Amino acid sequence: MKTLREKLAAVLAEAKSIADLAKSEDREFTADEITKIGELKSQADELTVQVKAADDAQSNMKTLLASTSPAKSDEEPKPAEDQSEGFKSFGEAYTESAPYQQLIKSNPGGFGEGSLIQLPKVTVGAKGRGLKADPNPLSVAVGQLRPTRLPQVDLTYQRPLTLLDLISTGSITGNSFDYVQITSVLRNAGIVKDEILPTDPASALKPLSDLSTAIATGKVFTYADGYTVTNELLADAGAFASYLNGQLAYNIRAVIENYLLNGTGAAGQPTGILNTTGIQQIAAAGTDPVKIPVSIRKALTALDEVGAQVTGIVLNPADAEVLDLMQDGNQRFYGNGPFGAGPRTLWGRPYVTAQAIPEGTALVGDLSTINVLEREALSVVAFNQHADYARRNLVYVRAELRAAQVIYKPAHLALVELGTVAAG
Repeated sequence: MKTLREKLAAVLAEAKSIADLAKSEDREFTADEITKIGELKSQADELTVQVKAADDAQSNMKTLLASTSPAKSDEEPKPAEDQSEGFKSFGEAYTESAPYQQLIKSNPGGFGEGSLIQLPKVTVGAKGRGLKADPNPLSVAVGQLRPTRLPQVDLTYQRPLTLLDLISTGSITGNSFDYVQITSVLRNAGIVKDEILPTDPASALKPLSDLSTAIATGKVFTYADGYTVTNELLADAGAFASYLNGQLAYNIRAVIENYLLNGTGAAGQPTGILNTTGIQQIAAAGTDPVKIPVSIRKALTALDEVGAQVTGIVLNPADAEVLDLMQDGNQRFYGNGPFGAGPRTLWGRPYVTAQAIPEGTALVGDLSTINVLEREALSVVAFNQHADYARRNLVYVRAELRAAQVIYKPAHLALVELGTVAAG
């Protein structure tokens, strides 16, 4: 069966043949040809309308499918090849930068002894998202858990989440700002009588809810780390990019995570979660490791009472190990076990590990109320004007990121004692 376009092409070809015949015979159109041309014109007009309608339908269908496809949804990450340049790895962003490329071009034979190496600051992160792990098309969407699908077996490796994946990130234009923290919530909403008499008890009065607040300051701090590399490594773009990805990204994120949890608020440090006033404290339900889920469940209740939406749980790796190794009386693992590939959840919430949180303590709550706001995105400088580095063919590479950390709702977070560490 011919398509609409093929039918239209046949009508136009027949009309052209009539015109060519009349031209070759140097004559006017005959009466039959005039009638035929009229018929062909009507057919062509009708087919043109149908072709346009078909094209519009095809375009609308593509738009509809694009808007409903999970891969194109605003809630799901785009494939890596469609993402903006800001999603390049730290190493790739640096080795593809103009200063680095110019240095390599100016030294085609490598860096000899005494070569001057002084690369200016190159921004390799994107403000507001530089703290997140690099996107991986094989990983689960950040902070979202895949539902169990049976009997299909999903062998896709899901990149483990981190604390920095579950908090909120953004940017800041100044060096500091004051904000209001919600340190406690008192909810007394209820049903009251239409008429309250002077003789009625105090319990009959209209209820009064209350929020306790405090003024806190979000101040920008500089997080930095330095590396000593050889000239040969610096000159090899691929190897240097891998080195930066493996060392720079990990160390900077680790130091931010540490101060986010343990910052003292003094001696040039931000105030970390463990030292923030207003965070709920939940006692351990017991010293038996089996009581870990019980302790955390009590925290969920306390947080629910203040209206907190619990988005995640943070555990020390040692406590996560205890949790993962829990078995029933028949030595069957309660969780995924050593060969499971499912998400790590506790009471339906994802749990992540952090070296910086003390063993025997868990952080539970709405982690999105914790913000890290970048003032200056992650940047890298490299130079060899450092003692005798030039003579030793060594280069100093320094990475820096400036950011402020804020905790908007301490009352929506809870620190839970797990009872896994003996007191004293």
